[in-house]
Amino acid sequence: MTAPLTALTGTAGLVRLIVRRDRVRIPAWFGLSALFAIGVLASVQGVYPTEADRLAFFGTTNGNPAQLMMIGPIFDASEAGIGAWRIRGQVALLLSLASLLLIVRHTRAEEESGRSELLGSTVVGRHAGLTAALLAAFAANLGAAVVMTLGFAAQGLPVGGSLVLALSFAGAGCVAAALAALAAQLTASSRVAIGLAAAGVGFCYAIRAIADASESSWLRWLSPFGWTQAMRPFAGDHWWPLLLVAGLVALLVAAAYAVSARRDLGAGIFPARLGPATAAPRLRSALALAWRLHRGTLTAWTIAMTAFGAALGTTADTIADQVGESQALRDLMEQMGGGGRPVDSFFGLMLYLLSQVVTIYAIQATLRARAEELSTGATTVLSGPVSRLRWLGGHLLVTAAGTVAVMVGLGFGMGLVYGLATGDLAGELLPLLGAAVVRAPSVLVLAAIAAALYGLAPRFAASAAYAALGLCFLLEFAVAYGGVGESVMRISPFAQTPALPSADFALAPLLWFAVIAAGLVSAGVAGLRRRDFG
Repeated sequence: MTAPLTALTGTAGLVRLIVRRDRVRIPAWFGLSALFAIGVLASVQGVYPTEADRLAFFGTTNGNPAQLMMIGPIFDASEAGIGAWRIRGQVALLLSLASLLLIVRHTRAEEESGRSELLGSTVVGRHAGLTAALLAAFAANLGAAVVMTLGFAAQGLPVGGSLVLALSFAGAGCVAAALAALAAQLTASSRVAIGLAAAGVGFCYAIRAIADASESSWLRWLSPFGWTQAMRPFAGDHWWPLLLVAGLVALLVAAAYAVSARRDLGAGIFPARLGPATAAPRLRSALALAWRLHRGTLTAWTIAMTAFGAALGTTADTIADQVGESQALRDLMEQMGGGGRPVDSFFGLMLYLLSQVVTIYAIQATLRARAEELSTGATTVLSGPVSRLRWLGGHLLVTAAGTVAVMVGLGFGMGLVYGLATGDLAGELLPLLGAAVVRAPSVLVLAAIAAALYGLAPRFAASAAYAALGLCFLLEFAVAYGGVGESVMRISPFAQTPALPSADFALAPLLWFAVIAAGLVSAGVAGLRRRDFG
C-alpha cells in the first residue's frame, strides 16, 4: 500500500541531495569556522601568562566602550574566559553567515532556477525542501559545535565550558538559519533574501553592541546574540539561555512554514518590482549591465567594511597598548611582518586578516558570471552583438574595481576615525589608505583563480575557489601552531604582500601578482571560448 503524500514527504531524500551537492561547501563553511575558533582560542593561551596581566587586560577591556560594542564584556579573567571572549563575535557571525547562505541556496535559489518545480512534479511534499534545508543547516551547526568542543577540550580546557561555548555559536547559527528560512518565503529573489536575512543578523548584533556599550542590561535581552553571550562559558556555564534560542528558532520556523503555505511556488509575499520596458542608455553595454548586476552587493560590502574599519579605528589605541604590554602579542605582530609603532602593527595585522574576508566578495563577484549563465540571463545578452570575452570582461572589470573600492572603504574607515582621534588626519589616513589598496592584488589573485575555474571547470568553480581561500587559512594555522615551516606560506599571496603600514613597500610581489592573475584570467577566457555555454 502506497503511503499517503504529506507536506514532508521526500524530506530524507532531499537532505541526502543537499549533502551530496554541498559535500565540499558545507565542510568548507562550517569546518573552517570551527577551525578558526579552535586556532584563535589556542593562540590566546599564554598571551597573558600571569594573573596580574589577565586582571589588567580584564579591567582595560571591560572599561572600553568600543571593545564592548565590538565583542562584549569579559566574564572571567582566566585564560579560558579571555579566549572565549576573543572569538565570541567572529565565530557567531561566521556560522550565522554560513547558515543563512546554505538555507537560501537550497530554498529560494532552487525556486529561481526551476529545480524546485521539477522536484515538485515527483513525490515530494510542499514543505520538504524547506525542511531538508533547515535540517541540513541545523546539523551543520551542531557538527561544527562537536568539532569545536573536541578542539577546545584538547587544549586542556574544561569540557563543560567548551561545550557551552560551542553551543552558543551553534545557537547563533541556527537562529540565522531560521531567519533566512523566513526571508526566503518573503521575496522572490535569492539575493534579496540573503540581504534581508543578513540585515536581520546585523540588526540583532547591533542591538547587542549598543546594549553592551551602554551597559543596558534589559536591551541585551532583545537580541539572540545577547542570549548566547549570557551563557557565560568558563564563567558559570549557564545553559538556560539555550531555551530562549530554541524558542526563537521554533517561532521563526513556524512563521516560515505559515508563509510558505500561503504563497505560490516561485513567488514571494513581497511582489517583485517591475523594471522599465526599455533600458536606459547607460545600460546599453556589457560593462554597464555588469555594474548594474553587481552594484547592490558591492555597495553592501563597501559600507560594511568602511563601518568595520571605523570600529577598528576607535579601538586602535587600546589594542596598541595591549600589544605593547604583551610579549606574545608583539611576537605575533613581528611574525606577520609588523614593526615600528604598535598601532601600525595592529592595523597591518587587521588588513592582512580582513583582506582574506574581502576575498569572499571577490570570489562571489567573479562567479556571478556563472550564476548568470545558469539563469539564462547571459544567453539573452550573448544572443545580441556581444562576444563572450566582452561579457565576461565586464564582470571581471567590475570585480576588480569593486575589490579596490571595498579595500579603500576599509582603509578609509580606519584612517578617518583614528586620524580624527589623534588629531593627525592626513598623517594617519593616507598611509592606511595606501596599506589597504596594496592588499587588493593578493585578493584579486584568488578572484583570478575563480575566473580560471569558471572558464575551465565551471561545475567545480565555486567549491575549488573557496577551497583555495580555505587553504590559505589552514596554512596560517599550521605555521602558527608549529605544524609546518614558515616557508610553506610562500604559496599564499596574502603572506607575500607588503605588510603596510608597519613594513616597507615592495613593488616586486605586486607585479608578480599581476602577471599570475593575468595568466589565470587568460586561461579562463580561453576555456570559456572553447566549452559549451550553459
